Amino acid sequence: MKKLLMLLLIPTILLCGCHANSEKEDVSEYYEELSKAQEISILPANTSTATQTLTESEEISDFILALDMEHWEMKALPKEAELAGTFQLSQEETIKFGESATDGELYSVCEMLCYEDIPYVTLKIAGMKMTFKVSDAAMEYLTNYFR
Repeated sequence: MKKLLMLLLIPTILLCGCHANSEKEDVSEYYEELSKAQEISILPANTSTATQTLTESEEISDFILALDMEHWEMKALPKEAELAGTFQLSQEETIKFGESATDGELYSVCEMLCYEDIPYVTLKIAGMKMTFKVSDAAMEYLTNYFR
């Protein structure tokens, strides 16, 4: 009886241990996707015109690193949240089998919505919408683009 109980208990512990780390892996997946961006457009709230565009690979890398994604936590957006602006990340379409080159046009792959006075961002990527609580340093960095 004890052996049977141990045989059931060990796989259960192993499976629970594997599941506990999955949220961090999800955030790192988004880091990989965001780092593929070739252009980041900064759009303040209530406007459809970009006030600034990051196109240099070094600027984009610095931007992605400043997000401090390893400290993001998935949370619900507070009701008092007011949009400060949006970062629109774009890249060329992926070359598919049989194609020799892309058309050079950039396509939006992700939108990151930032809010006034609260350390939250909403990520719109691949048809999904997720809200994260971010570090204060990352939020300060992001909101400086809208001042």
